[in-house]
Amino acid sequence: MAVLYLNPDKLDIVIQDLRDFADDCKTAKFRIDDEFEFRHDPMDISDFRTAATDAIDGVDARVDDLKKAKDAIVAVNESGVGNMTADGGISCEVPDDTAINSIDDLTAWSQATIDAHDLQTIIDGSIGAKSNGRTYDQVIEAMRERSGDPAYAAALINALGPENLTSLPLDVAEHYTVSDESGDLNTKPGADTELAELLGTLLASASTTWDKATCESMATTIKESVDDKGEWGRITVLNAMLDGHDADGNHVNDLEFNSAFLTALANSLDDIDWNAVKSCSERATDPNTDRDIASYDKKNLGPYLGGQSFDPLAGVLDAMGNNPQAALDYLAKASECGDGSDMTLVEALSKRDWDEQGFAGFTAALASASSQRASTDPTTHTRANNVAGYGIHYLATNTKEGIYDDDAKARVALLLANCPAELTRAWNGSSALTEPTTHERFPAATAADINALGYRVADSCDATATIAAQLGQYAHDRAQQNAASHAGDPDLQISNINDAYDRATRATGYLAGLADKKANDLNSKAQNTADNHSEAAKTALNVLSTVAGAGFGAVGGPPTMVAGASAGYSVATTLLAPVVEYDATQVDSAAPTGMDKGLQAAAIQDAANAGLLNPEDYTITGDSSKTYTWIVTRPDGTHTIDLSKADDPTMAAGEVSAWVRMVQAATGDYVFEDITDDFSGSYERGYSRGSNYGG
Repeated sequence: MAVLYLNPDKLDIVIQDLRDFADDCKTAKFRIDDEFEFRHDPMDISDFRTAATDAIDGVDARVDDLKKAKDAIVAVNESGVGNMTADGGISCEVPDDTAINSIDDLTAWSQATIDAHDLQTIIDGSIGAKSNGRTYDQVIEAMRERSGDPAYAAALINALGPENLTSLPLDVAEHYTVSDESGDLNTKPGADTELAELLGTLLASASTTWDKATCESMATTIKESVDDKGEWGRITVLNAMLDGHDADGNHVNDLEFNSAFLTALANSLDDIDWNAVKSCSERATDPNTDRDIASYDKKNLGPYLGGQSFDPLAGVLDAMGNNPQAALDYLAKASECGDGSDMTLVEALSKRDWDEQGFAGFTAALASASSQRASTDPTTHTRANNVAGYGIHYLATNTKEGIYDDDAKARVALLLANCPAELTRAWNGSSALTEPTTHERFPAATAADINALGYRVADSCDATATIAAQLGQYAHDRAQQNAASHAGDPDLQISNINDAYDRATRATGYLAGLADKKANDLNSKAQNTADNHSEAAKTALNVLSTVAGAGFGAVGGPPTMVAGASAGYSVATTLLAPVVEYDATQVDSAAPTGMDKGLQAAAIQDAANAGLLNPEDYTITGDSSKTYTWIVTRPDGTHTIDLSKADDPTMAAGEVSAWVRMVQAATGDYVFEDITDDFSGSYERGYSRGSNYGG
């Protein structure tokens, strides 16, 4: 602990002296100005005026800072934290890890110290107790208001003590619980979980101020607060702190932690014997357990939060869903050759006896790490590639579908979606999962693994939307890349554009088939797949064609994307979040007609961007009086097509189809037929394979 000392009376004298000095300087400056005006400005003193004003303002600013500093320290003392010394001074202890490098840091420390003191005082008091005139709710609201201020958050974590974070919410539950002959009654239900979640937000904010050594120290301290018998119940508090922060419902944790802290925390927590904790918690919470045994286990467990996982890794892995660097550093630990090829941890975690919350966290970390496949750094790309390939393989072979909740399905879909080249090949019937340009081999995973995971998540609309969106984006990227690489050969360019979308169509047909097969299996009865597609299948089809043409923005996005290299890597872009809440009913026709028009429009757009359409095509309007906003003019005066500029993206495909018919009638240009040939047939072939999936 460092000791901060201040004599407020003496500092008041200094502050007043400085104010008087500044006032004297202002008076002297005014007199000089008056004298020069009286003498008709015998010389130019503009530089003096500027310098004098700046100097005086500097003194005033320093005085204001000193007053803020004094007030902050006095406030801490008046709250009951500091001590008065014999000479009238104030003495306050400041935790060693608290950094005070500015007035803002000092005021943040002051408020954090007061809030921590008041919170602890209220919890230690009787129900209804106040501290410094504030109620519990007022203190919580003050903490929440400043939770996004890293300096305040760091000071508060230090003032509360990182070793106490996992016990404070349980203390709150005890504080508000009254007992009588009828039993225990919590007079403020939910306050414990609310505080845990707020502490998680503060912990994330605070971690952004820490260096690596502090991250590791904090992680160790927090882990040691939950790892002994009698403390295991606090794991539930830690998971409430780290997990469940998903205000926008996109299946990705909202908290933004220092990656070094998350990695250090995971490395510490995975030392805890999960099997021992799991067995103890199951016996302690099972009403059928023998009373004596249950009593013993409850003692070992200690107090806990209901509705939270006892798995030490559940929360920290969930938080990694929003931190690809931490996920990669934890899951792809450097091997002897330094390329992160050691996947023993991923394998071990895939075999872990997860509960639903813990497994969802594991899938979050896998998906997050896979987003780094797009990295242009070769080592990072290799590590992420390993996590993606081995992750898919181990999930398919070592996990059971029954543990996949909605979050897990969306996150596994995100993992698959970040492998669009491999999905496209697998769902076009290829067993060789190689990138078509670089011929890079996908590690560990097989087409059967991809098919198995695709089936497990196929009843989730968020999952199918995410996968289909990436298949569409990948087709668009590949069509553009191949067209550019074959400039000067229009026949080959047209063939490449058609092939990219044709393969995406077949892959999405397979996904739609899986979705309908899953729906049939769940309903235990056959459906008319031609007319009554499952919602997940319709979502996949509509998203594919919409994203291929108008981009992610047309399906409620764009989700956070990671841009990759245009060549040399197997992924051009990856996603950090799934596509969610896409309305599958917004397009009348589920498939294949509606999808066909959308993909045709996307392919024609890419052909236009490659310069494969005749300039006169853009002038054809036929009898239509409508202005097509998706026909745009480039800076050089030429035209192209940009479907994202459509007035209504859901109508763009139909408008392009009508325009093509007018162009063909007016010019006889049938290049469009070569560009959009046989998407419906490809869909049907893919759908047939997917709907016959047998595991």
